[in-house]
Amino acid sequence: MSIYGQRGRELLLDLKRSDWLPSYNDEGVRATLQEISLHFNELTDQASAASSAERTSATNKGAIPMQTRPSMLLHDAAIRRNKRCLLAYHNHRADKLRALRWETSAALPTHVRALLSEAEVDFFAEYDRLVSRYSAAMDLDLGANVTPPEEDFALVRVVHSGLGRIVTEIGTVALDVGTTHSLPRNDVEHLIRQGALQQLNGEENI
Repeated sequence: MSIYGQRGRELLLDLKRSDWLPSYNDEGVRATLQEISLHFNELTDQASAASSAERTSATNKGAIPMQTRPSMLLHDAAIRRNKRCLLAYHNHRADKLRALRWETSAALPTHVRALLSEAEVDFFAEYDRLVSRYSAAMDLDLGANVTPPEEDFALVRVVHSGLGRIVTEIGTVALDVGTTHSLPRNDVEHLIRQGALQQLNGEENI
C-alpha cells in the first residue's frame, strides 16, 4: 500500500500543474478507489478483530482496545482524505466544463473533448440541454452579453469559412472570410466566443 492518502493527492497535483485541464486521469482515479477499498478492508478487519477480542475479554466491555485505535483512526483518515480528493478533482473539472459552456455557446472543441472522460462529455451535453431548455422557456438568449458590453455594436472580422449569411437586427449580412463588419453585439456574440469572428478594437486596420 502506498503512503496513506497519496493517490488522491496526486490527482490534485495533476490539476495544479495544468494550465486549464489535464487529460482525465482514469488510472489515477481507479488507483485512488482501490486504495480506499484497501483501507476500508483493513479497517473492517481490525474492527472485527477488536470486536472478537472484546467478547473474550472480561474487562473493557464495549470498548475498542487502546492498541488498536491509532491504526483504525489512521485508516479512517486515509479513506476520508482520498474521498475528499476525488470529490475536489471531479468538482474542479465540472466547474471548468460549466464555464466552457458559456464561453463556447454549446460547441465542445475537439481538442477539449480529447481531454475528457466519457462521463464528462455526457455531463457537458446534459448541462447544455438544461441551459438551452431554460433559455427557450424564458425566451431569453442567456449566452448574449455574458460580460456587460460597453457598446451595442461590435467591430468584427470573419476568420472562419462556411458561416454563410446571418440575419441581424440591421438586416442580412454575408460573413465571407476576411470581411469586416460592424454588427449588433447580440447577433454575433456567440460567433465571437466560438472564434469564428475576431473582435477588433477599432484601432486595428480594417
